[in-house]
Amino acid sequence: MNLVFFGTPDFAIPTLNTLYNSPHNILRVVTIPDKKSGRGLNYYSSSVKKYAKMLNIPILEPNNLEDKEFLKELELIKPDIYIVVAFRILPKSLLKIPLRGAVNLHASLLPKYRGAAPINHAILNGEKTTGVTTFYIKQKVDTGDILLQHKINIYKDSTAGELMKDLANIGAEIMLKTLDGISNNSITIKEQNHNISSLAPKININDCQIKWNQSAEIIHNHIRAFTPTPGAFTFYNSKRIKLYKSNIEDICSNYLLNPGQIHFIKPYLIVGTNSNYIKISELQPEGKRKLTAIDFKNSNPDIEGGYFV
Repeated sequence: MNLVFFGTPDFAIPTLNTLYNSPHNILRVVTIPDKKSGRGLNYYSSSVKKYAKMLNIPILEPNNLEDKEFLKELELIKPDIYIVVAFRILPKSLLKIPLRGAVNLHASLLPKYRGAAPINHAILNGEKTTGVTTFYIKQKVDTGDILLQHKINIYKDSTAGELMKDLANIGAEIMLKTLDGISNNSITIKEQNHNISSLAPKININDCQIKWNQSAEIIHNHIRAFTPTPGAFTFYNSKRIKLYKSNIEDICSNYLLNPGQIHFIKPYLIVGTNSNYIKISELQPEGKRKLTAIDFKNSNPDIEGGYFV
């Protein structure tokens, strides 16, 4: 089929690459315009734009998805279908152009975790499984009829970054199967059960702060859910510290820690919670590079018995 691909971040690249190497034909790639970023306010392109340029696929970068010239170009090329992976909400004027609708790839088993951050919220909530869903786009976000789904395990130490890579690669294969199935009319479409839906809204930076009076399991999930970005954080001596690479430790009989209180046992910082202890092996002080727990202890020799808050 002739398709137009919509996407922006790294998560979309495996699908773009898989479809490029399939019998289907990518007519255009639509992504966000270049943005100014960094101290020098230089312009930066989206990951999808960079990859599409490498593949020599024509690129469209509309500021407004209802721009008349943009809509006219899509009407002229007459796509059979849109494939959407991590992009903005498509307006009605855009959705009515393709003959066979628009299909989205979502990083959860819909109707669970509708929204912008399904991977983060799945880990935050201690889910043991997740997956990907392809579905037809409706005007209301993530509510369209399901085409295909694939389930995978979330392991106890899986981070959001690791899970995102796995789901991006799996999602690419599921999207190709979906496109093939639509092409030969072999897919059984299933309506979502809206009564069991849940939401996964965009992450706010304040969501990332650790509350040490919670259980070790909740805190461990919190750290995993925001690794590598934006990073779960706490404060030490009024400085923001991001925490990475955590594990849960059984309570030891030879010392007792209050929630947030710090003990060092090489090579870990051991931190109290309201249940078991958390072991931290990597930290990042505000404005600095990541450090091992050993290096952080060497930089803060008085940390023993201190508190993260």
